[in-house]
Amino acid sequence: MIKTKSNAIPAWVNNLRVLMEKLGLNPRSLSLKAGLNSTAVRDMFEGRSRFPRYDTVKALADALGTTPAVLMSDDEQQAEIQTKGPEYTHDLDLLTEIISRLQETTEELGRKLEPRDFAAMASTIYHRLQMTDEHKKKNKLIGSQIHDLLDYELIRQKRLKR
Repeated sequence: MIKTKSNAIPAWVNNLRVLMEKLGLNPRSLSLKAGLNSTAVRDMFEGRSRFPRYDTVKALADALGTTPAVLMSDDEQQAEIQTKGPEYTHDLDLLTEIISRLQETTEELGRKLEPRDFAAMASTIYHRLQMTDEHKKKNKLIGSQIHDLLDYELIRQKRLKR
């Protein structure tokens, strides 16, 4: 039985379990296949990780042969993903990665952004990346663009305080 701190099992945990069972994997084997520590998936099932970092979700999705968007979605979202097709899934995965990495970076740097500023930055990065042609290049650019925008926002906030 999967335990969680609030007894409500998140949809992504159920998705993880179902996908694991289809591939005949146990928590330890999936953890290792995804390049995580051997107890990572077990810890998720036990509620120690209510919403994992994007890089963890991406590693699990890759190991399970799916996408982060599908892994983390509920039934309604999965139906929408299937209806709209692979382009929608790619866009959703890209937006998820941008938002997750932006959030992780702001936390690591100890910066606080207003929701509107956070949304503007995520949107800017997404639109910039949509203009590039190479998918691999996109992933490398996310981090540098996050730092550029955070530096700009810090300068902007300091000027507003003057």
